[in-house]
Amino acid sequence: MSTTSVGSTDTSSSAQGDSSDGVPPTDVAGPPIDGCADYDAFAAALVDADPASRTDVTAAFVDATMRSEHGFPIRCEGRLIALLWDESEGTVSLTGEFAQWDPSAYPLQPLVDGFALQVADVAVTEPMAGSIYKFVRDGETYFADPWARRYAWDEFGEFSLTDARPEASHHERYLGFAEGIGELQPRTIVVYVPAGELAGDPELAVLYMHDGQNLFAPDAFFGGWQVGAAIDAAIAAGEVAPMLVVGIDNTSDRFDEYTPTLDDLGSGPVGGRADEYADFIALGLKPFIDAQYPTRTGPEATAVLGSSLGGLASLYIAWRYPEVFGFAGSMSGTLDWGQMGADNDRILELYEQQPPVGVWIYLDSGGDGPCPDDTDNYCVNVQMRELLGTLGWNEPEDLEYVHEPNAPHNEAAWAGRLPGFLGAWGEVG
Repeated sequence: MSTTSVGSTDTSSSAQGDSSDGVPPTDVAGPPIDGCADYDAFAAALVDADPASRTDVTAAFVDATMRSEHGFPIRCEGRLIALLWDESEGTVSLTGEFAQWDPSAYPLQPLVDGFALQVADVAVTEPMAGSIYKFVRDGETYFADPWARRYAWDEFGEFSLTDARPEASHHERYLGFAEGIGELQPRTIVVYVPAGELAGDPELAVLYMHDGQNLFAPDAFFGGWQVGAAIDAAIAAGEVAPMLVVGIDNTSDRFDEYTPTLDDLGSGPVGGRADEYADFIALGLKPFIDAQYPTRTGPEATAVLGSSLGGLASLYIAWRYPEVFGFAGSMSGTLDWGQMGADNDRILELYEQQPPVGVWIYLDSGGDGPCPDDTDNYCVNVQMRELLGTLGWNEPEDLEYVHEPNAPHNEAAWAGRLPGFLGAWGEVG
């Protein structure tokens, strides 16, 4: 069975996710889809399937549903269907605003006795768009649906959504995403969606970001970047127009994927798969996002941003695809890659040989000199700024450079500088 789809359940949240009065929203119609027919066919097939093949049958259905327009939970007129792969003992129930948060509202049942796939098939009154829900284990421990397409966070942790809410931003996930991935590993993609921006079918700019595990969750490494909160604040302040943010999870091949050439950090050659990674984003992921969401598709509305090696990757992706990514942001970028222990071209040499004319560039770092004994990649970013100046980039028209003296090389520092990037991009984008 696919490990990206089935068999992974997070039950870390221990509190109810909402203190509302339990009245489902009624101002947005339910989705114009009917995934219930596919579910009913799957449920019947699972019962009839050979026991040895049930896991594969389930994985195929889960993967297909995750890639459908609506994803989980399954919605259709009069029904809400939530599925959970649960191999633990005890009871699990579905509850939410539509059940007044009754912890035993809708007990999950196995589709086949002795098989780990559990289901709650709930009769509901339409419309029920945007209702918050969670699972409850043994009547006490509340946790978000790990397969839910739409989700967000509050003071109780992650919560799941039956649909987008017009009054608040949310996130949408695609587990095991592999369109255009080539020989790279599949990964989770998470999309930040601003409040109310899908209902009117607007055209939104898109920011692509690396190291997706660190971007959105409040409990991410070093507190994460808090990207959703930062963009909510920037939109509210009028500093940027509503936009989508696509977070791309890294994998165990991060050093290879984020670097355009080989280098040696002391344990032998590593790196050099950035072409594959750039192709995946430009030719696989971006077309999927453009088809799934109402986006502005041109380079003038498409940016890529990352930190450390992710900063290097962003500059390289824009260099490889300047006709796709019109804006590139690098925070504390590891721009010496290629010559840290080897003698290969760095991103500086690539830009000098073939400047990606027309790409707006943001550079920053913390740390300080004197060079070359610097910290946080300070010196090479100063060098990159100077090179870009000789190549025709002018500040602030198409180049933004920021130095935060002595700032460390971590997520907290990059999160602190994110509003500055958003503001600078908002002015020119």
